[in-house]
Amino acid sequence: MAVILMTLALITCGKGIQGKGINSVIGPYTAFVERFYNCQPDNRPLPWTWNLRVTHFNPYKPKELQRLTGNVTATLGTFDDSCWFKVILDTRSNNQWKENAFVFNFIKNGCRALKDNAPGYYEQVLKKREVKGACCFKPGVYEVNNASVDWSFPNVPILPYGRYRVRAMFGKADDDYTCSVADARIVPKSD
Repeated sequence: MAVILMTLALITCGKGIQGKGINSVIGPYTAFVERFYNCQPDNRPLPWTWNLRVTHFNPYKPKELQRLTGNVTATLGTFDDSCWFKVILDTRSNNQWKENAFVFNFIKNGCRALKDNAPGYYEQVLKKREVKGACCFKPGVYEVNNASVDWSFPNVPILPYGRYRVRAMFGKADDDYTCSVADARIVPKSD
């Protein structure tokens, strides 16, 4: 009985406990990618594909950025602000994917939405091909070689921690240009 009373006193008072509380469900996060692949609807190839590899995330050095190598190849269609852009986050729970946990849908200004919401990726893969600062990318090969990528998303300051399947899609009107997937994890941000 004394142990129960002591535990309750420590929990309710909290002044005698040194350290920070840890919220294990949701909060500021560090994101990292485990792998990339393409999702082809109806088993038909889409004109924009990514062939990217990323280095392993070191949990003992969480501020060390992952390095990205590979390319994004476009054979048809221009990615610009007249395109739509959609990101769907599926979560992993109870050994299965829970689809559409978060859906970010940008009906217009697709290129600008990517630039504003995933600046680290945009900076390393697309920015060097900008022409006079315009967010417009024509068919071609966009290479990246051992580049450090900051997986921060400034417009999404907190997320539930866990494993995610991030599906990124863009196109114009009814035409799909890409369906790309990143298996990612969200872990608590360390100071």
